[in-house]
Amino acid sequence: MSFHFFCEQPVRWKDIDAAGVLNNAVYLTFVEQARFLYFRELGITQAEEFPFVLGETTARYLRPGRAGMTLSIGARVSRLGNKSFDMEYEVKHANVVLATVRATLVMVDAELRSTEIPDEFRTAVAGFEGIPERSA
Repeated sequence: MSFHFFCEQPVRWKDIDAAGVLNNAVYLTFVEQARFLYFRELGITQAEEFPFVLGETTARYLRPGRAGMTLSIGARVSRLGNKSFDMEYEVKHANVVLATVRATLVMVDAELRSTEIPDEFRTAVAGFEGIPERSA
């Protein structure tokens, strides 16, 4: 499956750790920003209100990032379940993959209780990604 959405993020001096490489936690911050921009582009989220919370995330670090790099972050939804969905991310510099990240997000109501993914959300994402509207 390929990525249909990308955004760019500059690596700043403050993002670098004592070893001189991009701090592992900063990758997750870049992924959060990509997630925000992804759903804003699809017109699913309003302002900074998200109808979901992060349930789980994993990251695999393949190459070190360095200050001064501009990173390209690919984001995609790979699965739409009943109440949760999965996203995948690829963090690259000059076509070299630095990290891959996976996340499971859970749809919630105003009281932060899990709830079904709304049909409008499901239809918009499935149409953009070319995936089934409901997966196992």
